[in-house]
Amino acid sequence: MDHPLAWFWRFLWLLPLLHLPPRGAHAFFPNFWSRTMAFTWDSVTHQDMTEEAILNVTLRIFVEMQHPNKGKRIREEDFKGRTLLADDIFAAFFGPEVSAKRFRGAIAQVANANAAMDFTNTTRDDPVLHFDSELIHSTNSWLLQTRKEILQAVHSEQYVIARGKLGQLLHTLQDFYSHSNWIELGHRKIHPHLLQPGHEIKSIAEAGVRTCTDCSDWTCRGNLLEGLLEKGLLTTGFYGAQPEKPIGKCSHGGRFDDSRHREPRGGINKDSSSFLFSPHNYLHREAAAVAQEASIHFLEKLWREIKSKPFMRLLDISPATGLSFVVDTTGSMGEEISAAKRQAWEIIRARRGTPQEPDFYLLVPFNDPEFGPVHKTSDPDEFWKILNTISPLKGGDEPEMCLSALQLALQNSPPYSEIFVFTDASAKDAHLKNSVEALIQEQKCKVTFLITEDPSRTRVKRETLSPDRFNLYISLAHSSGGQIIFTDNENIQRVSEIIGESSASSVTLFRHQKGNIFSPKGSQRRRRKEAAQVEDHTFWIDSLVDKVVLTIQGGIRAFEMQNPAGVRQASSSASGPLAKIQSIGSIYRAVLSPPLHAGKWTLTLQSQGHYSVHVQGQSTFDFLYYFAVPKDGRHPGLFMMDSSPVQGLPTYLVVMATGLKRSPEASSVQLKAVNLEERGGSLKELKLEGGANRTDLLVAKLPPTLMTDSSFSVVLRAQDGDGRKVERAAPQATTVEASLLELSTDAPVFPGRPVTIAWKVTNPGSPKQYDLRVSSVPGFPVNISSSRLQLDFNQTATGLITLNVPDAADPGSVITLTLQASLLHPSGDPSFAHLQLLVMPLPLVQNPVSSPVCNVTSVGGFCGPPRTPCHDQRWTATLRIWDKAGVRSVHVEGGAVVAHHADGLAESVAYTSDCCSQQARLVVTNLLGQKYRCQVASAPPALTVKPRASPPEVLRKPVAAAGTAVSWGWVLMVSMATGWMMCVT
Repeated sequence: MDHPLAWFWRFLWLLPLLHLPPRGAHAFFPNFWSRTMAFTWDSVTHQDMTEEAILNVTLRIFVEMQHPNKGKRIREEDFKGRTLLADDIFAAFFGPEVSAKRFRGAIAQVANANAAMDFTNTTRDDPVLHFDSELIHSTNSWLLQTRKEILQAVHSEQYVIARGKLGQLLHTLQDFYSHSNWIELGHRKIHPHLLQPGHEIKSIAEAGVRTCTDCSDWTCRGNLLEGLLEKGLLTTGFYGAQPEKPIGKCSHGGRFDDSRHREPRGGINKDSSSFLFSPHNYLHREAAAVAQEASIHFLEKLWREIKSKPFMRLLDISPATGLSFVVDTTGSMGEEISAAKRQAWEIIRARRGTPQEPDFYLLVPFNDPEFGPVHKTSDPDEFWKILNTISPLKGGDEPEMCLSALQLALQNSPPYSEIFVFTDASAKDAHLKNSVEALIQEQKCKVTFLITEDPSRTRVKRETLSPDRFNLYISLAHSSGGQIIFTDNENIQRVSEIIGESSASSVTLFRHQKGNIFSPKGSQRRRRKEAAQVEDHTFWIDSLVDKVVLTIQGGIRAFEMQNPAGVRQASSSASGPLAKIQSIGSIYRAVLSPPLHAGKWTLTLQSQGHYSVHVQGQSTFDFLYYFAVPKDGRHPGLFMMDSSPVQGLPTYLVVMATGLKRSPEASSVQLKAVNLEERGGSLKELKLEGGANRTDLLVAKLPPTLMTDSSFSVVLRAQDGDGRKVERAAPQATTVEASLLELSTDAPVFPGRPVTIAWKVTNPGSPKQYDLRVSSVPGFPVNISSSRLQLDFNQTATGLITLNVPDAADPGSVITLTLQASLLHPSGDPSFAHLQLLVMPLPLVQNPVSSPVCNVTSVGGFCGPPRTPCHDQRWTATLRIWDKAGVRSVHVEGGAVVAHHADGLAESVAYTSDCCSQQARLVVTNLLGQKYRCQVASAPPALTVKPRASPPEVLRKPVAAAGTAVSWGWVLMVSMATGWMMCVT
């Protein structure tokens, strides 16, 4: 709950907010924190509309589906008048014992991708992406292209990419109803032709049509001209100075829009319920309602088009997890490969046709020097066929390319996955440790290693290898929240049964490691002669946990458990009052018997050296989290970081609790705080703060004292209805970074065409020198604009990366781009940023009717007698551009950007120059990244240029894609007196 004076401090924050400089476009506020930052408690945000739309469509899916086991359906009327919650909908269909954690995570991915449109460098200032500046035709073209990308990603089973594209599309779709005058025209239903393939949006106000009258108040009523209503013409507001607002056009409006000062003053946006931000704030609720209905409409049409199963995979509407294997295929790995096959078959057989059936299967083989390829499918039969092709190959000497294969698995597994690595060799590619750790933290994946150590195996010169060679695996398992299991040839089949215990409901209750738990066989025999040490450990089992399993391995002679009631059981008792205990080589597995006694449990160990303890249970009460930086100004809100927190950068921890409404016990849980815990103890306890009128979504501000050598785990602290402690620890450890790296692009990726990616490096701390390196998987040619960088305190650098995509790149394949910033001075661990790019099919060759056309409509001014100084005279050529794909930008070849304005279904460009240059070549880039050139020239003073409004049909030519651009041919040719244009490659 907020502090009683919290509202006062937020009001003080709002005062300087009113004096911040304007930048970029504006939209519905991005997310829940926007209401807190902008003091607009009753505004509807992009996050609200997106989450509500997804939940509505999910409910409709469940209403139409029959539960595969229970044979029942849920009824939509049971949820009438109730706030839809993901946990409640999941519990109604799958049952209260099933976790909605992955579904909640998928919703958050879509919502955060939506909000990021207001934050990232390549999207926040682009009027096309926000339905600004009357660019309605171009924006609708962008929406249709993004829809194609979503469908391609789903068809290729690249669901994480599809979620990001879906969030972007929903943002722009929602903006239409706030930024246009659709609501003011009296409509309370969605636009029938918006985002509809094969339909054009017509009745758009052309460039010369005035749309607004002057308004000097914060709230503007009746400032849209009557002629728009009479003719049903659509318009949208202009924001800022790019492009500049033409005379008579409407502004977006609000405190941060500089164009509102230029007549006609005021604005028409309905982004919020506050007059400070939205001149048409009185229509905010109506605009939000229709925008949400448009979101539901698109999602439902998408569901009907791709069918239920792919749609449910798109949004992780499933209680199941995937099955991911990374398998060493060298000659000594026969037993491990057999164990992996056996466990995969058991899972496929037992879960097929049930809600727990894995929604994807992934396999990455490796040896030395090879690793990969990635085998990924949602078809269990196909996966079984692939797995059966894996067999031990020749070779057997250490080390192997384990981390390269694990990196591929992390890049191709969805968030919150658990990856199982089978090997008996150390890593040859240990230099990838930092990159793998960055991916683990970004993807929030667990990695569990099953390592066999048997002197009878065929590995070459095993006895000369260091006993600490597996420490790298131990570190990765610990930092990811997974386990590391050392076993032998005899026991690998039994030990691998832990794979079947992995589920979305798994929670870690306790873990402890003493020293290096791997020991060669000879040292184990020596330790048996040493005296045992007695060590006690305590762990807490709360009232919301069941199916608890203890895994103890290493130098343990015996142990004893005691529950809160004082009941004891020794390890010598295989079946006792507390648990069933298995001894598998040097591993003990204790499965606690129900009903579990909530409270403090004690584990007493007789140890002879190093060991580890891992306690895991099942619970629907858990939490998701991410780190975010506050963004103020025109888009107040929290911007989710893909990376860990950065030293010196103000950062919030966002916590989303799951399973709070499932049972009387869970519904009474009160969230208290989060604790940042190091290995040596507590680093800092942070107070949780609300801001979304929700009990399951909270934030905490990280302390500014976190240093780059800090590594911590996030622990959520709560109390149940009886006042007893409830704790959940995030599986992955978090490392504080030295710098913030960002990658973004605004154009689709096609075979045979280069793609440009923007990079940004922010240094909030002391001066640093960097070495920048970029790589891609697959290994396509890639170049970065700068490889060395020096940044002072709080300084930022930007640049471009060029990726050359070959002609042979398969549509539907994914290119993973990695930017690594290594510190040259001072020394430190590198920082990483990753970007996944989906390769799209090449656009179809356009026919003559739909080919882009440039048309010079007028040439004004003239260049006089030769003796007149050329710089004292000026000429202007006006062009209209028809491009079905929509225009992204226009610039002089090798020179400055030229403003382009919407003009109905076309776009107009006015190019002005002095007479020292009497012709120019303009480069037009459309929303598909295609470029074509238009040449213009001044008119002789003796002739008059007649304007032309539309392109002559007979002069249109087809477009043929070739090389890195588009070969247009000659599409228009007139005399110098009327201005001429040609399009060339």
